[in-house]
Amino acid sequence: MNALTAHLLWMWVWFAVGVVLYWAKRAYYSITGPNPLATGYLQFFQRAFVPLMVRAAIDSMIFWMCFTPQLLSGGLTYIGWANFGWVVSIVTKFAPCAFFFGHTVDSIVDLAISKVPFFSGFLPQMPAPLQPVVSQNPMSKSAQPSNGTTL
Repeated sequence: MNALTAHLLWMWVWFAVGVVLYWAKRAYYSITGPNPLATGYLQFFQRAFVPLMVRAAIDSMIFWMCFTPQLLSGGLTYIGWANFGWVVSIVTKFAPCAFFFGHTVDSIVDLAISKVPFFSGFLPQMPAPLQPVVSQNPMSKSAQPSNGTTL
């Protein structure tokens, strides 16, 4: 393996770590939040597998464009961000930048897929929250003895 290939693999590893860390953060809040999507990490990844894979593909294509400077720089110029072309070279040279790029891009793609009508109309969405479980508390008023005494 030559030095260039090793460097590219190293950048892709750190990019993937950034993406997966964002998934872990999203899973944590999707499990412990007020409207949980799952009861544990395994169930979260089972329920959200398809949306996460679609996001991973989109994230990877964006990162891949960073290795083709003409493509991404042209896109930045098109949207009026021509002065940010130097960011492309930084993201592909340093592992911490690739890590934060992966974390940030997945966050932006997550937001775009869920909030932008063009994308949310045809890309798979995260699953709906679990239905609340109603349990009978043995100490509730309905469980009190009918003769008027309390427990």
